[in-house]
Amino acid sequence: MSHRKTADEHELSGSLQRPTVGDSNIVGALPHPPRFLSKDAKKKFRGLVRQLADRRAVTAGDQDLLTLYCSLWERWTQSLVKISEEGSIRIYQRLGSDGSAVDVEKENLHIKLAQNSERQMVVILKQLGLTPRDKDAVRPTAPVKHKNDPPHPDSSEGLHLELERLRALEAAEKAAVTPEIDLSTIDETSGGTL
Repeated sequence: MSHRKTADEHELSGSLQRPTVGDSNIVGALPHPPRFLSKDAKKKFRGLVRQLADRRAVTAGDQDLLTLYCSLWERWTQSLVKISEEGSIRIYQRLGSDGSAVDVEKENLHIKLAQNSERQMVVILKQLGLTPRDKDAVRPTAPVKHKNDPPHPDSSEGLHLELERLRALEAAEKAAVTPEIDLSTIDETSGGTL
């Protein structure tokens, strides 16, 4: 694997250095997960938004792509659970030439569903710049500009505040997990615990 040449190495070898990717004109924003996503898919959505926001690579326009990814991710995880429960090879029934049911050993149908989801998920991850190879291809968003603030090239305070709100929401979700109650410690006669 070759390394990227520094400016000095380019000068010594007489080669040209490709221009670096500059900031985008689009201001960053944190999209919100749609209501129809499951709780786990919303959690995945927020995690991806947080990763992209840390890289200054997320906008409101990424919501649909992130939603597609999270829907595929949920389908993929459900397929993996089914494969784990049922195994890679299953017995299916089909009708024989005489019309009677015949058992046929075949690959679990959830494997194809998982593989299709995986292929589509990888494409979306590439588009979002969330693969090792594509992480530098995504242009950082433009700094956030406030109405009352004088223009400042590094002003991204609004995006950081929204990111902190997202992190607080994730922390609240983690804290909201209810502990399991040991039913053997309940004394039904007195209404209290042992």
